Amino acid sequence: MYAIFLSADLKSLVWYNPKEFAARGYAVPTTWDELLALSRRIAADGGKPWVIGLESGAASGWPGTDWIEDILLRIAGPEVYDQWVNHEIPWTHPAVKRAFEIFGEIVRNSDFVYGGTTYALATNFGDAPRELFTSPPNAFMHRQATFIQSFILQHYPDLVPGEDFAFFALPSIDPQFGTPAMGAGDIVGMLRDTPEARALMRYLASPGAQQIWVAELGKLSANQRVNPNAYPDALTRAAAEILVNADVFRFDGSDLMPAAVGSGAFWEGILMYVGGEDLDSVLEYIESVAQDAYGN
Repeated sequence: MYAIFLSADLKSLVWYNPKEFAARGYAVPTTWDELLALSRRIAADGGKPWVIGLESGAASGWPGTDWIEDILLRIAGPEVYDQWVNHEIPWTHPAVKRAFEIFGEIVRNSDFVYGGTTYALATNFGDAPRELFTSPPNAFMHRQATFIQSFILQHYPDLVPGEDFAFFALPSIDPQFGTPAMGAGDIVGMLRDTPEARALMRYLASPGAQQIWVAELGKLSANQRVNPNAYPDALTRAAAEILVNADVFRFDGSDLMPAAVGSGAFWEGILMYVGGEDLDSVLEYIESVAQDAYGN
């Protein structure tokens, strides 16, 4: 044992304001078609269904990579996802291109996204969900990981998780691939193999230590033996249940890729595509970087 997951984040979530949904008769979608139908209904009602923030300083673009990863898992399945992460298929592969196109059907649709692409490119990822809580709401849905709860509460400390804000799983697109979960995590490593280091690693991986971690910080644990009651609220508990019970889970693809790709050309490609550049040119650019980075 050289490393363990100290904590985890579930990324395949759409955040929303339950009270605003209820007031307008909006139902939580369970399929991608229902999600798009809800988006069209909100737009027809004069609202903006989505808010997206891609700005993150030198890391700008990463929130968009999560969209691509989630969509690819839902249209092509885990096998193709793994091939993509390992560059066994090119970035110009039809499935990868289709994932970008599906993302584009939302992010590049000015009827769907609050502030359009200009807002999405300029707005910090941690500030974007604030638009769910204006009166009236500037937007109704926001796709982001479990860690965004802390940003919401930082902006609005009086909000109650599960009552004033909640999430639903990003719906299935192709039924044969179901509703997979995608996420990331923080890893602690053992650099020197000593009895003391092994004891620390065993303790950090134990349900007891993990329960302290999740209770104090609101993070998720990948340990299935952690008592669900250790989580600080029902919303975080629900996210943990999705994580540990998922039939298919995949780690954030960009985090697994060589840095030149996963935290370089992929981020850049998201910004280029959202900014209006031709998709084929964007994918060819990322592919050229990937060929050098993977050596193939």
